[in-house]
This record gives sequence, structure tokens and C-alpha cells, in this order.
Amino acid sequence: MASRTRAHHRSVGRPRSAQAHKAILAATVDLLAEEGFNGMSLEAVSNRARVGKTTIYRRWSSKETLVLDALSELHVEPPIVDTGNFRADMVALLREAVRAYSQITNPLQAKLLSRIVGEIYAYPEFFNTLYGQLYAPHLRQLEHLIKRAQARGELCNDVDAIFVMSLIAGPLLFHALVSTIEPTRHTQDDLVELTVDAVLYGIELDS
Repeated sequence: MASRTRAHHRSVGRPRSAQAHKAILAATVDLLAEEGFNGMSLEAVSNRARVGKTTIYRRWSSKETLVLDALSELHVEPPIVDTGNFRADMVALLREAVRAYSQITNPLQAKLLSRIVGEIYAYPEFFNTLYGQLYAPHLRQLEHLIKRAQARGELCNDVDAIFVMSLIAGPLLFHALVSTIEPTRHTQDDLVELTVDAVLYGIELDS
């Protein structure tokens, strides 16, 4: 009977521990987006997650390790697209990416990116982790689209995926910043198509 009681206590304790762990990581991401790394504190995390500070200190030795673990939990899986045409593939991929990181559809990730970029030189490892979890998957998907288009004879063989992404991301980020100050007649979907078409002039094979 006693052994059953001990087993029952252990089975009840595990979900609570997992729930607390999840709450701490979620609170960390929220506070990082709201306050930045310097502005947030472990005390604020414990209050937001509704756990004791000792619960945090038992799992993480510092605020830095907690933040890195929290960022490592983030992940966005890009859609798998295959229309048979590079332009259509790119438009579909970018529309989904814009929606995924939009201030309208995902305000937390939009705020988180702006905070991390603002502290990139002080804490480059945070940006590296965020990049690896959220943005690198889209880059890998883009590389796949480019190789497939090259095999079909649509693109030049020396196209560099990172360079193409920088050409596309630049206008989209600029639009996101400027549109908060000066309204634009272009929707997000319009801008994606305009940007893809502008970039394609330079990387398409001559027909």
C-alpha cells in the first residue's frame, strides 16, 4: 500500500514539474520581448510563471542560460511548396513567412525580433539561437527551391541562397518599418510579389 502511495505521488509530481518548466520558458520569452534582456529579471520571470525563484535556480544557473533555453524552444516550420514554378514557389513561401513574423498575426515574435536585433552586439548568441530556430528553416527551404529551379533550368547555376534572401528580406523589413510611420498602398501580399519579381530579373536564365 505504501509503495502504491509513493508511486502515486511521483506520477502526480512529474506533470507539475513539466508544467512549471513550460511556464518558465513562456514567461521568459514574453518578458524578453517586452523588456529586453537587460530590462527583464528572474524575479519577474518567477512572478509571470507563478513559480518560486528556487524553482528557476534549480534548473538554470543564470539569466543567460534561461534565455538561451527559452529561445531554443521556439520553432517555425516553413510550408513545403512545389508548384513546378520558381516564382510561384517563392511567393507562397514568402507570404507564409511574412504572416508568421507579422506584427498583426504574431506580435510576440515581431516584438522579440526587434528586441534581439537591438541587443545583437551585446548578446550575439541570443540572435544566433533565434536565427537558428525561426529563420534558418526558411533559408533551408529557399535553398531547396533554388536547387529545384536550377535543375528545371529556370535559374542561373551560381545563385546564392543567402544573397537572394537578403535581397528579398531588405525591402520587406524596410516596408514593415516605414509603414508604421507612413501608410502605403501596397498590401503585404502585393509587396511579396513585387519583391520576388524584382529579384527574379537578376537571377533568371535568359529565355
